[in-house]
Amino acid sequence: MWDKRVWRGELVIAANQMVTCKFEGINQALTWFLSAVYASCDPITRRELWQEFINIKELCNGPWVACGDFNATRYPNERSEGHGITTPMTEFSDWINEMEFIDPPLFGGSFTWRRGDNHMSASRIDRFLFSSQWDGTFTGIKQSILPRIGSDHSPILLECGDLNLKKSYFKFEQWWLRVEGFSDKVKDWWESFNITGTGSYVLASKLRMLKGKLKEWKRENRNNWNQRKEEILNQLSILEKTQELRLLSEDELLQKVHLSMEFEDVAKNEEIAWRQRSRVHWLKHGDKNTKFFHRMATAHKRFNTIDMLMVEGVTVTDSEEIKGTIINFYQNLYRESEQWRPDFNVQGAESITQEENVWLQRQFEEDEVFNCIKSCASDKAPGPDGFPMSFFQTFWEILKTDFMNATEEWVSNVVDSTYGVSVWRSIRNLWDSLMENLVVKVGEGNKIFFWKDKWIGQECLNSVFPDLFSFCTNPEAKIAEIWSPQGWNLTFRRNLNDWEVDRIAELLLKLGEFTGPTTEADGIRWKHNSDGKLSVSRLYKREIMAHSGGILGPWKQIWKGNIPTKVKCFTWLVIRRACLTQEKLKKRGFQIVSRCGAWFTASLKSPG
Repeated sequence: MWDKRVWRGELVIAANQMVTCKFEGINQALTWFLSAVYASCDPITRRELWQEFINIKELCNGPWVACGDFNATRYPNERSEGHGITTPMTEFSDWINEMEFIDPPLFGGSFTWRRGDNHMSASRIDRFLFSSQWDGTFTGIKQSILPRIGSDHSPILLECGDLNLKKSYFKFEQWWLRVEGFSDKVKDWWESFNITGTGSYVLASKLRMLKGKLKEWKRENRNNWNQRKEEILNQLSILEKTQELRLLSEDELLQKVHLSMEFEDVAKNEEIAWRQRSRVHWLKHGDKNTKFFHRMATAHKRFNTIDMLMVEGVTVTDSEEIKGTIINFYQNLYRESEQWRPDFNVQGAESITQEENVWLQRQFEEDEVFNCIKSCASDKAPGPDGFPMSFFQTFWEILKTDFMNATEEWVSNVVDSTYGVSVWRSIRNLWDSLMENLVVKVGEGNKIFFWKDKWIGQECLNSVFPDLFSFCTNPEAKIAEIWSPQGWNLTFRRNLNDWEVDRIAELLLKLGEFTGPTTEADGIRWKHNSDGKLSVSRLYKREIMAHSGGILGPWKQIWKGNIPTKVKCFTWLVIRRACLTQEKLKKRGFQIVSRCGAWFTASLKSPG
């Protein structure tokens, strides 16, 4: 009946009209249920079969398929001589709906039973029915009729394709937000992550680590809603029966209220989860349509599945070939083939003003970012990281610091390079390190910003005196515009408060270190040399010292040594730990066969 090398069978129930078995995979973690049916011709007796299925519904809590001769039809067109809907048809359809079975279409014919070879009477009384879990476990499910040989019944075949074992991607579930204590857990997890680096790297790393925590939490809090609802209803039933015999105590009344509230909460979570999967946006939370959402989610999944593809007249059915064909198609579609590009003459085009340029280069403000996030629909499909907008909207107070640090990298003041050239990016990566070691040399003062450049002391004046900078008349003023032989001409947009007069005095005291502009041009100096000149070798030496703890490597001895070039290169790679060893190649996905003789000999001598 089945391949015992693959499946281990176990009897669940044997009744007059059906037998149900449980099958467990020997080499794969899959458990499923099969019910073989041979129903009675008597409609009243068939009702016993329907009830037997309902009684074992909770036992078969996995992928489930029922098949055989049901001796019943659902619609008039399933009988060659059908004229209308009968009571047995209605009962059969109601039972299928109550069991939440899926009735797939039949390919290859309309009827599965015929009364003799030359008789016109025929009907579809044989079929496969399966649960939504079965539909979610297998892909390419198809029910078809086979040729009839020596019987008045035609065999039917259910093809289930491959197991749906594709990679499961993380998705943040909306119903998690309703779990008590969940928000506190997210806050504790997020604050426990200690990551250093750029803003975008920190944000991406924390989201990735949070994803791992959420996966662990999800495994520990599996959502078996049907089982929990059944347990609650059983407890409520016991309390109801007790109440018929006597008055309930205060504790029992309180327990009854809590059970009712928990049932509503479980049902609400189940509804939200299936609604999120169904992508039905015209129904709001609160509508009791769990079954409808479940069917819509199944329909969307089936619609989004590609079982076959026609490529240049050849039908492709293998999933890997289909995937490769689609990827290749879009790679060729968006690959540029033309070498010629039209010239674009920008002479005479109107340019933006300096004020507009400054405004475009400004950093994003927190309110601006949050309003943008808040305006997005919370129940739309998540991005590649699996987090929907509802996550960022709900936990904004926790995420905002790291999120704003990441947005600061989105505004760049450097000129974009030609596509495919990374020179500008490399220069930008060294820019901050370079600027820390440069000092501004004030000459005429017409190119140096008074507030924003480091021309006096180790910090910019807008950092030392942010309160005065916030209401100065001209934040972009140059030194030459504020300096005069009579002194500094500082102007502000309003009158000073008493406490701000002291700050002005501190600013003037600091400016007293400046002796005044000269006739030379403004410039910058490398502060680690007396001549103030910067060279690539000096910058390189300083970077190497900074990243090696103040110890220079033996680079001169390597490159100046009287040894073959290939030995020099190999030695340089070894010292920098950049050799492509077998271990590193394996981490990159290469399949490497070990050629270590000692290991090979030991493995041959091993008794295992």
